[in-house]
Amino acid sequence: MAKRPEELVKGVIKLVSLPEIFIRVNQVMEDPKHDAKQLGDVISHDPALTARILRIVNSAYYALAVKIELVSRAVSVIGEQDLRNLILATSAVDVFKRMPNQLVDIDLFWRHSVHTGIVARLLSRHCNILHGERLFVAGLLHDIGKLVLYHKEVELSQQVLLKASETDGVVFRAEQEILGYTHADVGGALIDAWQLADTLKAVVTHHHYPLRAKKHAMEASLVHIADCVVNSIGSDTKIDSHLLDDNPAFETETLKVTGIDLSILPEVMEKAWEQAGDVLDIICPRV
Repeated sequence: MAKRPEELVKGVIKLVSLPEIFIRVNQVMEDPKHDAKQLGDVISHDPALTARILRIVNSAYYALAVKIELVSRAVSVIGEQDLRNLILATSAVDVFKRMPNQLVDIDLFWRHSVHTGIVARLLSRHCNILHGERLFVAGLLHDIGKLVLYHKEVELSQQVLLKASETDGVVFRAEQEILGYTHADVGGALIDAWQLADTLKAVVTHHHYPLRAKKHAMEASLVHIADCVVNSIGSDTKIDSHLLDDNPAFETETLKVTGIDLSILPEVMEKAWEQAGDVLDIICPRV
């Protein structure tokens, strides 16, 4: 019998705890009297993180007109929330490098996750969403529960993957049938254990059924659309408004929630491909 999501997360939380640097950045930001220099000073204590943040800020992901050489300047240019979310993104990828997984090609996993995050961020610009950077993080982490499941429930996960391959290929439906819950539930439990934002927890938990996210349905819908778009793209797939027609997991109601017109997909995906190479090389250097 499968353990409940909260039990699974409790069993790995020491292995996948967020690093001290992320906690310290949050503490600084909670002080109403803090400034950009203080944030930069905290981050600069981690040279590797500093280098990665500056590489992202100076990449096609932001496409800034001037080169940013100081973290304190990056804070001023992209904003504290964006910086915090970039630190969360890089930290989350790092902590899962320590978790062995025999059921997943980890390079493909992060490639899908990064592409989903970038597409969700780009789509958010068409919906007047503030701080679209959080959509990148939500997209990056939407499938994080799979890594916990594959690590803690190897045999049951094998059954899930076999079941999905023999039916419609939709993994989360096979999970629900065999486990009684899905990787999205496990991901939500992990976000909760990390004490991150309610919005992020809602999006990760409900990215397959976005309307269940209620007040966060817009954000969940954007990640859902991005996830389905990235899943639907094959080497011979033409990117157009009919891309999602044959995707059995796509919830068409999300188009009403977001107001997204799928005719924008070719433009969005072209920008996503431009940005993805840099982000993958920086956040997931082995991918």
